[in-house]
Amino acid sequence: MTTLNLQDVQGIVFSGYNKYMSCSSYYLLQINDAKKTKAWLKNLLDQGQITHGEDKANDSTENRLNLAISYSGLEKLQLDEASLNSFERSYREGMYSAHRSTLLGDQDGDAPEQWLWGNKANSVDVLVLLFSKDASIHAASQKQHQAAFKKAGLSIVWHLDAGEKRQDADGFAVEHFGFADGISDPIVEGFPTASGAAAIATGEFLLGYPNQYDGKLTQIPISEQFGTNGTYLVLRQLKQDVAAFWTFMDEEAARQGITADYLAAKMVGRWQSGALVEPNQDTDPKTVSNDFDFSKDPDGKGCPFGAHIRRANPRAVGLGTSDAESLTVANRHRLLRRGRSYGKALENPRSDDGQERGLVFICLNANIERQFEFVQHTWINNVKFAGLYDEDDPLIGRVGNFTIPDEPLRRRVCGFQQFVSTQGGGYFFLPSLSALGILGNS
Repeated sequence: MTTLNLQDVQGIVFSGYNKYMSCSSYYLLQINDAKKTKAWLKNLLDQGQITHGEDKANDSTENRLNLAISYSGLEKLQLDEASLNSFERSYREGMYSAHRSTLLGDQDGDAPEQWLWGNKANSVDVLVLLFSKDASIHAASQKQHQAAFKKAGLSIVWHLDAGEKRQDADGFAVEHFGFADGISDPIVEGFPTASGAAAIATGEFLLGYPNQYDGKLTQIPISEQFGTNGTYLVLRQLKQDVAAFWTFMDEEAARQGITADYLAAKMVGRWQSGALVEPNQDTDPKTVSNDFDFSKDPDGKGCPFGAHIRRANPRAVGLGTSDAESLTVANRHRLLRRGRSYGKALENPRSDDGQERGLVFICLNANIERQFEFVQHTWINNVKFAGLYDEDDPLIGRVGNFTIPDEPLRRRVCGFQQFVSTQGGGYFFLPSLSALGILGNS
C-alpha cells in the first residue's frame, strides 16, 4: 500500500475544492523579475498559503491556493540546462508548438496563433489557481494577490473567473451543455479517498511512485528530491457554443424522429443526469454510477462507439484480445480532471446571449505524452477510432459526423458544426512543496 506525504503534495491533486469553494480564478502570469518571483514563492511557502493534501477544507475554510510553472517559467527562474532537459519533451516544447498543436488537432480556428493566451505572443510562465468560499471573500483574495503579483515581478497575461457553481439534485457539477460532470475520475492508490482493488497506480498521477504502465517510476525531473510528489498539469480554455449545440439537437432530432435529449445523450454517452446510456433505453433513468464497463454493450447499441465518454475512456472493450486486457490498456491512459466551468449559465439554452462561457479544462498526469496527448490524439481526434472511418469526438471534435448503431439500420448524423473551440492552453509542472522551496531559495 502506497503511503504519501500529504503535506508535500499540492492539494489540487486530491480535490478540485468543489464542495466548499464556490469561486475560483485562474491567473496566467509572466515573470519579469526572477529574483522578486523567487522571494514571492518563498513567502507563500513560509506563510503556509499553498494548500497541501492535509489541509482538510470544511464549512469555515475561506481560501485555497495552488501554483504551477511552465517550461519558460523554469527557464526564467534560471534552472541550468541539464535540469531543464530532464523534463518531459512535450512539456519542454509546449502545447503551442507546431508539433504538439498538430498532434492535439489545434488547427485552423483552434490554432495557437488565434489563442487569447498560451502562444508565442502571449506566453505564460506561472499559473496561480485561487479558490474561495464565496464571492465577497474571493474578491478580497483576488485584490490581495493581484497586488502581490506586481511586487513579485509578475504581470498578468490573462485570467479566468469561474464564480458560478451549478449543481444538480445529486450534488454533481453541471457543465454548460447541461450534463452532470465530474463523475468518472479514477480511484488512485494511496489517495485519501482510495478504496477497493480497482485503484489506479499512484505513479500515474504523482512522480516518484510506480506507474500503471510497467510498474516502474516515470522519469523524475532534476532529482528525486525535486521531482517526487510533483506532476504535470494540462490547462485548456474551451469555449462552448451552447445555443448552437441545442439548436442543432432540436433540428436534427426532428428530422430523425427522435428527441433532442436522446440525440444529445447518444453523443455524450450519458444522459444529462450522468446516467450511462444503455441499450433499449430512450429516456433518462437518472441512476448515476461510474461502476461499469462496456462489456454489456459490445455493439454500441446503448453508448455509441464514437460517443464522448467512450472515446475519453474506452474502459474494458476494444483495446485488447479480451475485456481484461482492454481494461489494462485503458488504465494506462487515465487523467485526473480538476477543471470548472466559466461564464454564466445560458438562461435559454436555445438562444445565445452574446456572452462567452465554457470549460477551464484541467487535468493532472505524470506523463503528458502517454496520458493527455494519447487520449486527445488516439481516441478523441481519431477518425478511425473503434472501426469508425470519418468522425471524431462529436462533443469536442471538429469533423461533424456521428454514427448511432441502431436496428434495423444505423443512424447517421452529418455535417454539424464545431461546438467547442480552444481559446488558450498550456503545459505546466505542479511541483511539490519541497520543490517550490528549492526554487524559492535558489
